[in-house]
Amino acid sequence: MELFSLAIAGFSIVVAALLWLTYVAFLKIPGKSTYSILSCTVLLCALVALQLGHLLYFTGGPAPLDTLAYRVALFVAPSSFFFFGRWALLPDEPFRPALLLALSPIALLLIPRLDVSLPMLFAVGAGFALWLGRLVYGLRAQRKQFRFEFFWFGVMSAFAVGVLALGFALPYIDPAWFYRFYCNAIGAAFAILVVALIAHPDLIADLTEAAQLRYGKSTLRDADVDGLLARLAALMADPKVYQNETLTLSTLAAELGITGHQLSELVNTRLGMGLPRYVRERRVAAAKSMLVAEPNASILAVGMDTGFKSSSTFYAAFKEVTGQSPGDYRKANAKAS
Repeated sequence: MELFSLAIAGFSIVVAALLWLTYVAFLKIPGKSTYSILSCTVLLCALVALQLGHLLYFTGGPAPLDTLAYRVALFVAPSSFFFFGRWALLPDEPFRPALLLALSPIALLLIPRLDVSLPMLFAVGAGFALWLGRLVYGLRAQRKQFRFEFFWFGVMSAFAVGVLALGFALPYIDPAWFYRFYCNAIGAAFAILVVALIAHPDLIADLTEAAQLRYGKSTLRDADVDGLLARLAALMADPKVYQNETLTLSTLAAELGITGHQLSELVNTRLGMGLPRYVRERRVAAAKSMLVAEPNASILAVGMDTGFKSSSTFYAAFKEVTGQSPGDYRKANAKAS
């Protein structure tokens, strides 16, 4: 059991570092700010500190709750989770003094009795998780492809309930069981997040866009929506546009003479998808034509000629849109013709 938990703790630490690097340096997300990066950093550092405490414990070290570093990380994690969720999904929401109440878990550090402070901490943490769950669940009408993510979010919520129950039961059970379950729950959360991001690389960007549309004010009140849609379709029919590997929300919006928020709302509300998905669909449509029209062209060449940066991203996008691999699509349509 300890060997498995050791592996989970090590996995979590490596994945946390990779997720931080990916979020800070590579993910292009509308509204990503210093605040979201800072809260993400604090959250991941807290989770790493917790897993390091578990790692030391499973190799003969002190009980994690007896160390100051573990306690600080444990009591900081819920607040950083809340603020990251808020600043990542609702970057344009104004600051309200009531938000400072989200720092209350940190104040629980001042309570010396763990049998009092821990149940309160886990109850507040569960409340934050329910808040985020309610926020994300409210986006179900914005995105049909979020069904997969809703399922995994439900699994993560089940783990959160389990941790909450153990937090209340901690004074009455062997602490080793709490540490094992908590370590494995953190590892499971990281694994679920990695799987979700592999299946849907633009998940966070799409969630942010959908949240801004669902909970924000419309930016298209005085715009010629039909005219913008026609211009967008004409623009995306130009190979020079969709073949551009560095195509971004801001550059495409500039071509249309509107803001990035307006373009995001236009694509989301009128086409029912995020801009990354829309661009992928345009590129896949062009790739489908090339696969049939140029049977001697390699699949890699087709992918690169239609704006994909690598064969892996091309295969993933093609399978996501068509349900087939590029090779299977070419074979099926060659037989049909």
